Amino acid sequence: MLNWLRPGSTIGIIGGGSVSRLLALSAKRLGYKVGIIDPDPHCLAHSVSDWHWQADMSNEQLFMDLSMKCDSIIYETENFPSRFVNLMQRAVPVPQGEELLLASQDKMLQKAYLESVRVNIAPFATIVSIEDIEESVKSIGFPCVLKANNTDERFKKHKVLYDEEDIPGTSDLLSQGTCVLEAWIPFDKELCIALVKDKNGQITHFPVTEMTYRQDECYRSMVPARVNNEMEKEVERIGRVIAEGLDFVGVMAVELFATESEALYVNEIVAHPHRAYHYTFDCFPVSQYDTHIKAITGWPIDISYEVTDAIVMHSLTKPDLEEAYTLAQIKPDWQFTFYENTVNTRTNEAGHVAIRTKDSKKTLTSLKDSFEK
Repeated sequence: MLNWLRPGSTIGIIGGGSVSRLLALSAKRLGYKVGIIDPDPHCLAHSVSDWHWQADMSNEQLFMDLSMKCDSIIYETENFPSRFVNLMQRAVPVPQGEELLLASQDKMLQKAYLESVRVNIAPFATIVSIEDIEESVKSIGFPCVLKANNTDERFKKHKVLYDEEDIPGTSDLLSQGTCVLEAWIPFDKELCIALVKDKNGQITHFPVTEMTYRQDECYRSMVPARVNNEMEKEVERIGRVIAEGLDFVGVMAVELFATESEALYVNEIVAHPHRAYHYTFDCFPVSQYDTHIKAITGWPIDISYEVTDAIVMHSLTKPDLEEAYTLAQIKPDWQFTFYENTVNTRTNEAGHVAIRTKDSKKTLTSLKDSFEK
């Protein structure tokens, strides 16, 4: 069991993206000091942290130095060797642990775990050569998706294969290492559930959220998800089953595909708070970021929310900024959060807007007219 970490202590965050920025703001509000490690000198969390080490994420010594400088360490990225967690835990708590990170980083390990807890996943095969693809598509069929086995959640590498003519074009992806070939799921909706495990092992969750992806990044989410009550309860059950079998404290997420026939397939395990839940930062009494910080520092957890109206969240990129600045002056009911991303950072993220609405269809149209011209 974790001891309570007193305010004034230092929390180290591995990764400096938008999730890290919002985690840092939550930690600062609770009275903690925050240090981050990220290779980007202008990462999104840089301006809200007490200190920032610009570093190669494969630098073992730097991670060991981080463990000596912090009272607890968390991660918001999978883009570092999981074995570093075990090394750091010799000196300082890393409440999310190594097991959750491994399950998120390694797709084959993740699929083995998901099969062990008996949740539905797409048919798949391990691929190391073009010949493996040629053999596997005989049973998996077209279309199918080839994914790198080990990859950072923010920069997913994959290639969709529609027929045999697409197979030779997979050589670049295969040259990077073992891959996974998955059957294409003709999904109707992409769903996500964020789960919280506290220091006593008790699991709670945030509401099932509907997501929209563009160029492999979640850029829009909506709650409540447009699913029936039975499917919502099944997503909650699946999420809880997955979280129960993993050793961690904090917030993790599970992404799922929902088909028109109401079948559910688990797509990914995400080892940290998910960007689909950015809206909780603006619209919930206690956000997923507050909850994550409280969980890993030993505070009691109380997720209180009542979704009476719909909430739509839209991620803002640098090209969106001028339009967003204009809308911020004329839309008092639109909650804008900007990330101070005005320099040459490695990410195009610039903020997000969260909107409470009684007419989600009208709001989605308004966002499309504003930012998808």
